[in-house]
Amino acid sequence: MKGLFWGLLTIDLHFFTDYYPEENSKTKVKKFDSYVGGPATNAAITFGHLGGKTRLITAIGQNAFNSMIKKDISNFNIELIDLIENKKTAPVFASILTNESNGSRTILSYHPEQVPPLNPGKYLSDIDIALFDGFYIEPAIEMARECRARGITTVLEGGSWKNKTDQLLEFIDIAICSEDFLPPGTSHPADVTEFLLKCGVGKTAITRGEKPIIVNEGEANMLLEVPQSDVVDTLGAGDILHGAFCYFYAEQNNFMHALRNATQIASFSCEFHGPRAWMEQV
Repeated sequence: MKGLFWGLLTIDLHFFTDYYPEENSKTKVKKFDSYVGGPATNAAITFGHLGGKTRLITAIGQNAFNSMIKKDISNFNIELIDLIENKKTAPVFASILTNESNGSRTILSYHPEQVPPLNPGKYLSDIDIALFDGFYIEPAIEMARECRARGITTVLEGGSWKNKTDQLLEFIDIAICSEDFLPPGTSHPADVTEFLLKCGVGKTAITRGEKPIIVNEGEANMLLEVPQSDVVDTLGAGDILHGAFCYFYAEQNNFMHALRNATQIASFSCEFHGPRAWMEQV
């Protein structure tokens, strides 16, 4: 099976400390790491690690980090498509601070530039499931539209509400969103679920950290318990959940089965530093 992952690729600079620094201060961190990240990218890496074939469509361009990106991505079963490969541009950075006293992470990043129009059908001939993280929204809408026309399952990784997300939702089958994903006029998970259903999304899940996931499938509303773990670092846990979900859903076409297994993997990943160390155990 093969998954398409559309969205952001970043260069992650990851700092570990015992506390969140005060403004206008200097902090010597305990540990530092750097790797390729981003919502769609981390999800694609997870999908590939679990055994799926992966096509990642993103925007990188020509910059000093090209060799690092290609080397990191080559460790996984990923076909990388760069929509701006011939354009000189600055890389998309994300600076992450993990507070090791509670595992929380704080991220500083910036919105990437837009990408040019494309021919969606060129990339879909062998795809079983497609995930969109909400970035590069206009061509994403066209890609999702084509997926819908071809009967390819579409999944939204809803980290936060972005401009024109409502247009993308018209072509989304499954939405798995964080509690920070708040469409206009919503303030509570029940509002968000209702909004998504009105947009035509057939299956929804709202993650809330260690709290139970709020799930809707058809007429059924459920709570899915999140496995308890010794949290060290939550960075990438949501992305890992999405990538694992796509793998298990493409495998069995069973929403709750895929969500339950993905939640277990995402929770387990929080017991390790960074978004990849868990892979040595699974």
